[in-house]
Amino acid sequence: MRILINDKPVDALTPKHEKSFMLSKVQQDAKATVLTPDEATKTYIAHTRRWFLILGGIAIVLMAGIAVVGMVGDPMDGGMIAIGAAIIGAAFVLVMYLLLGHRVRTWNRRLQHRSEDLLPAGTTLVIDAGGLTVGTELFAWPSLAVDLLELSSASLPSGDTSTLVHIIERISLRAGTKVIMLDRVMLQNGLLFVDNTWRRLRALTP
Repeated sequence: MRILINDKPVDALTPKHEKSFMLSKVQQDAKATVLTPDEATKTYIAHTRRWFLILGGIAIVLMAGIAVVGMVGDPMDGGMIAIGAAIIGAAFVLVMYLLLGHRVRTWNRRLQHRSEDLLPAGTTLVIDAGGLTVGTELFAWPSLAVDLLELSSASLPSGDTSTLVHIIERISLRAGTKVIMLDRVMLQNGLLFVDNTWRRLRALTP
């Protein structure tokens, strides 16, 4: 099994790596559909914009609350507090907008790689106790092997420190001479599907 972390090869998948995996919920059966690049892009942008809107909304509510408390608690300086809160809120929204643009540009640069070796768009995939079904073809779990595992890493705040986590981005499976590439952002329901496919296959590894 070949391993890439942030596009760089590593010698082996260690217990420390696996302990840091950030996986979605356990689900015995899952279904996914291969997306076109356009469909995947629209899904990614909509999901990213949703989170940025949530964060921006929280920031605006907090700034509005600070402004109201300042005006009520200190009428003399309340106007300045309100202006300051408005400036900070506007700056935060601007930063969120710039970050969104950066993430979309990064996505567009990586889209060609994410589209490589995929099954035809519209292909339906199902995992259950019997194995992985691709279209109408069933591959029993023992017949499948992980050929390539692509991970990304990130640091999550944890108190005064940060915790390193790894996310499964792509899994290339081999069944005899057939290669099946699963990419979490190029599949509808991809995160759940890819993570639980990994769980199934890892459970077969001594």
